[in-house]
Amino acid sequence: MGKASFISSLGRRGGQGLLILAAIALVGREAADHLKGRDRGIQAAVWSNIGGCGSSGGGAAAGAGKWVGRGVTGGLVDLEILSNHTLGGDYLYSATAGSFTFHQPSHPNYTAGLSLAWKSNSFEYEGYKVAEDLTSRMDRVAGGFSDLGLSFNRIFGNENEHSLGVSASLPTGQHDIKRLHFKGQNIEPDDVRWMNPFVQPGSGLYSLGLSYEWTKTKDWGLLVFGGSYTSAWAWDNQGCRDQQAGSVNDKVLSCQAAGPSPLTWKLWELRHQDFGGNDKMDWVDSYGAPGTGATGADGVSMFGYIGHKEESSTQNVGLTLSVPLAPTYYWEYGGGSLDNRVSTRIRTNDYTLKLSAGLEITNPNFPIFLSLGVPYVLNDIFARGRLVDPQNYVGTVGIKGTFF
Repeated sequence: MGKASFISSLGRRGGQGLLILAAIALVGREAADHLKGRDRGIQAAVWSNIGGCGSSGGGAAAGAGKWVGRGVTGGLVDLEILSNHTLGGDYLYSATAGSFTFHQPSHPNYTAGLSLAWKSNSFEYEGYKVAEDLTSRMDRVAGGFSDLGLSFNRIFGNENEHSLGVSASLPTGQHDIKRLHFKGQNIEPDDVRWMNPFVQPGSGLYSLGLSYEWTKTKDWGLLVFGGSYTSAWAWDNQGCRDQQAGSVNDKVLSCQAAGPSPLTWKLWELRHQDFGGNDKMDWVDSYGAPGTGATGADGVSMFGYIGHKEESSTQNVGLTLSVPLAPTYYWEYGGGSLDNRVSTRIRTNDYTLKLSAGLEITNPNFPIFLSLGVPYVLNDIFARGRLVDPQNYVGTVGIKGTFF
């Protein structure tokens, strides 16, 4: 299958999945309303009394842009479904994410959240090549459920303009999908190394986060500013390396066979991923996702959005700055003999500035959100002294509903 038709078919599957989820949400909402005889007039979101994160909150910040608008209100459980697509020069990353926000009427300023995504990533891959490597660039696909996200949020202030939240993610997503890259007849077995961590559905790591958001409601719309900090934690099963004598490849295969699961870790033995200044870090000594050694990076994110409201829609534009506090490392085949070629350390440390524009199509029951994001890697701009092409293009389609 050609690249264009492959990406097109993947995009259609993502769109179909979103439509199915939206249809399920609509049917569930109508059934709940019929059974409980709710007054639909009461459910209409009034701009002036939503306040705080209720008027702009949502998981869309992880996609093309942040959901800014009236949203929904009135139920015990809010459901948000987002379909994100990231298009690069030779890859298409897709994720359909569902997030639930739980409200307790006796404590209206507190909410709890649960989120999970289904990812499907397609890309071209060509590893480090030497004379005996016969395989050219190949299309690859990786997909599955992501890590499970948990959150707790509190709004406060005279107009509920402040929002403070804590979050965590559990490494439930698969992080060790293999390449299975055919190397050639009578040369060596298929490439059984893991795909790089950026295309894996899960991270193999635990994370903790803290976020703050300030929302100011105006007659014409609203202003939203905020930021977040996330940290990555791991406990790596070093036994699959330390107890295996021989080459680096032998240790890689040993860790694959051991298959250490991050869900078996003891939380008090977790290690913080602080690899920032260690230029001598190699695969054998790294602490990261089990077996792979791929590390995570702490990060800080800051954002600002302006939203303009109309009767049937809310438009917004915004900026998001993402700054990693440590590089992310993973290991690839490098030069050398066949048995010692896991030697190249890949280091990523991109500072990105994302420009985004969004539109909420307002509906008191099921508003729809459309957004486009264009991220730029600031490292490249500063290094070259001029504006460079965007890192990729991100599009988001979303729908919300409130139930019970």
